[in-house]
Amino acid sequence: MNHATSVVAHYDPAKRAAAEQTLQKLVRVQGVAMIALGVLWGLITSLPIVVMAADGQIEAALVLAPMLIVPLAIGALGVRQIRRRPRLPEFAVAITPTSVHFPALERPSGFAPRVRAEEWGREGTTAELRPASGVLRTAVVVFTRRDGRKLRRRTVSAENLDINPRILVDALGSSPLA
Repeated sequence: MNHATSVVAHYDPAKRAAAEQTLQKLVRVQGVAMIALGVLWGLITSLPIVVMAADGQIEAALVLAPMLIVPLAIGALGVRQIRRRPRLPEFAVAITPTSVHFPALERPSGFAPRVRAEEWGREGTTAELRPASGVLRTAVVVFTRRDGRKLRRRTVSAENLDINPRILVDALGSSPLA
């Protein structure tokens, strides 16, 4: 491949659907766990308040009442998490004659920051195919660019692509280390 070639790697439709379904399950489990934590924390927090109120120490119970805000907030975040519907972007990576485009990624957790869409210059950007190992049970294509002193990396799962990942590596003109 030469530098005049454009390559767009999309996600395989079947694997995309499976990945989105897995994300939905993870989001739901995380939300239910947050709601359960909020309820448990609320029960533990309200116990001293109820005991003080029953003992006639109403002023002391009212002082502790604002502590119930924390479990309410955790429960509200759990409900919000259950309602999240994370989806994969339309494409995984696009390599044009002058740049490399990465779409924005939505994370399954509401606490994790969203990965913004980026556009890197094609010159100075390299790609390598890394085989599956350790925790990562899938091969990945690692894109690397050095901007001054800052090293930037983005990874794309090689298993979910609709094209051969070596095409991405060859499109940038680097040789795979794997």
